[in-house]
Parts: sequence; structure tokens; C-alpha cells
Amino acid sequence: MKPMVLTVPAKAEWNMVLRMAAAGVGAVYDLPVDVVEDLNTAIEESCELLVHQDYAAETLTLQCEEKPDGLHVSLTAQERKSQKEDEPADADIARLIIQTLVKDVCIDRDENGVHGVHMTLPAGV
Repeated sequence: MKPMVLTVPAKAEWNMVLRMAAAGVGAVYDLPVDVVEDLNTAIEESCELLVHQDYAAETLTLQCEEKPDGLHVSLTAQERKSQKEDEPADADIARLIIQTLVKDVCIDRDENGVHGVHMTLPAGV
């Protein structure tokens, strides 16, 4: 199956759309309800992390793709413009939270902060 890709504005009111899309992917792959709930919580945590950085993200893109080792889910920020957030979200705490919900998590960051969260749910959950 081809990857599912969805791009939305990087605003809190669009987080629900990303979570609903992830739930739809969970239904397509027949994931148990508790796994879909964990994925939705991980998506929410990732959104919060990506929009609270030292840059202003214009859009967030969710990509989901089935691979032999599991379902790969990525959330990335695009069109980043410099801004000064009072206190950016802590990527290490976010990673620890997300790790309790999915099999693997990797956070992409550069000098401006975090710009991507990549997660894997186990194959055949």
C-alpha cells in the first residue's frame, strides 16, 4: 500500500484532523483500539513539540507507511520561520512520553529546534 500523506496548518485546531487521520490508518491496518489510542496520544504530543520551538512552523505533515518491521509514522514541520518562543518544548521529555506509547521513536532537530518526529508501531500488532 502507498504511504498516506496529509499536510495541515501548524495550528492547534488542526491537531484533531491529524489524530483522526492516524485513527483511520489504524482502522485500515486493523490495529487494536488501545494501539490506536496510543498512536493518537503520540501524535498529540508530537504536534505540541513541533509547534513550541524557536521557529514558527507553517504546516505539519503526517506520513504513515507500512514496512516489514511495522507501521512507520512521521510528523514533520515545514516552512519554518524564526521566532523566539519563551520556552521551547523539551524534546527529551516528549521523546520519553512518546517512547511509552510506540515501539521506536526518533526526533530530528537542528540549531533551531525539533522539526520531525518519527515513530514505529510493531508489525502485526
